[in-house]
Amino acid sequence: MTDLAMKVEALRQQGLALIRNNQIEESLALFDEALELSEDETTRELLVINKAGAHISLEKSSPEVQQLPQIVMRRRNLRHVYVASYNLQHKFLIERNFQRSAFYGKIALQAADESGEASWRSDVLIALGNACVYDSRIPDAITYYSETLELLSEEQDVAISRAFCTQNLGYCFLLQGDLVEGIALIHEAVQMISAADAAGYLAEPYIDLCYGYLELGDVERAIHFGEMGLDQATEVRQVRNAHYLLGEAAYKTGDTSRAEYHFEHLAKFYPDFPHLKDLLFALDLRSMVNLKL
Repeated sequence: MTDLAMKVEALRQQGLALIRNNQIEESLALFDEALELSEDETTRELLVINKAGAHISLEKSSPEVQQLPQIVMRRRNLRHVYVASYNLQHKFLIERNFQRSAFYGKIALQAADESGEASWRSDVLIALGNACVYDSRIPDAITYYSETLELLSEEQDVAISRAFCTQNLGYCFLLQGDLVEGIALIHEAVQMISAADAAGYLAEPYIDLCYGYLELGDVERAIHFGEMGLDQATEVRQVRNAHYLLGEAAYKTGDTSRAEYHFEHLAKFYPDFPHLKDLLFALDLRSMVNLKL
C-alpha cells in the first residue's frame, strides 16, 4: 500500500469512527478529503458508499445516495455490494418503505452468505426484524431476531446488539400474547444493557415492560417501569408511548386525574386531534398501537 493509499484509508477510518460516535456531520468532510486524494476506483467506490451511509443516517439524500443502486447492480466488489445494499435497506426502513427495505436486505443477505462473514449476516437480520415489527409481521420478526441471536457471540463488542435483539424478541412475544416469556426476555435484555454500562439504552425495554405488565394485569409494576422509561426517554416516540401507557395504567387504578395528566401530555403530540384525550378515556387502544412506530 502506497503512502497516499494509507492516508486515504486513515481518513476513511476516521470518518467511520466519527459515525460510530454519532458525529455524522463531521464525518462528511473526511470522506470528501479522502475522495479528493484517492486515485483508486475501487477505493473511491467504497468512499462513496460510506458517505452515502452518513447522509442516510442524517435522513438526507445526496448524489452518493443516488449512486447506491448502480453500485449494487454492478457487483464489482462483494463487500461493496453488501455495504451499499445494507445502506439502502436502512434508507427505506427510515422511509417506512418496508417492501423495498426487505428487497435490499435480501440482496445484502446474499452477499453476506457468499462472503461467509457471519457478522455481515447478523446486521442485516436485525434490520429485517425491525422492518417486520414496523410492518406488524410479528412471526417473521421472531424468526429474524432468533436467528440473529444464534449468530451473535457472547463477546462484549456485540453486547448491545444481543440486548436489542433479546428485547425486541420479547416485545414480539408480548404482541403474540406470550406475556410471561416476553417479559422474561425483556428483563434479560435490561440485565445485558446494565452489564454493558449502557444506561442510555434502558428507556425502550422499560417502556416495553410497562406494556407487558399492563397486558398481564400487574398495573403497579406497569406504572413502575413506565415511569422509569419516561425518566430515561430520549426520543419523542418513547416519551409519547410512556405517557400513553402510564395514562392507561392510571385509568385502570381509578386515578383519573393522573390519567388526565398523561393523556394531556400525549395529546400535545397530536394537535390536529383536539378530542384525543376524550377518545382515550372512552377506548383502550393498546391493541391498535405499535410502540416501535
